[in-house]
Amino acid sequence: MCGSELNVAAFAHPTFNRQEQETHIRLRSSLAGLLGRVMPFWMVGSTILNLLLLLPPAHLAGASWTLAAVAFAIQVAAVLFSLAGPVPINNRIVKWRPESVPGDWKDQEGRWDLYHGLRTSGLILAFALLVLSVGYH
Repeated sequence: MCGSELNVAAFAHPTFNRQEQETHIRLRSSLAGLLGRVMPFWMVGSTILNLLLLLPPAHLAGASWTLAAVAFAIQVAAVLFSLAGPVPINNRIVKWRPESVPGDWKDQEGRWDLYHGLRTSGLILAFALLVLSVGYH
């Protein structure tokens, strides 16, 4: 999940921002719709996989298990944060059309991007902790 979120933050949205407004709105709305349909499954699936790393606890000892558990907690927090922050904005963006964007569309995008950056930072940290947990002896 970390990689797909980083892609949106580092490549997709900066590319959209360099387009003319009509193209930008169409791209942003289209991507919001696609990811709005896919990400619930991706987020739940990756969270379950993260949980499975913790079970059974015997295969990870001490600090390794703790690092994996913290990564799982961050993942869960990212999913819950998504539901409260970016998802409601995303649901509005899906409905945007170049001829009918709301007056505050740039503010809404900015807020979504801020929330997305926070979520992505957390997921990068969670991924790093998972890598450390596997390599920790």
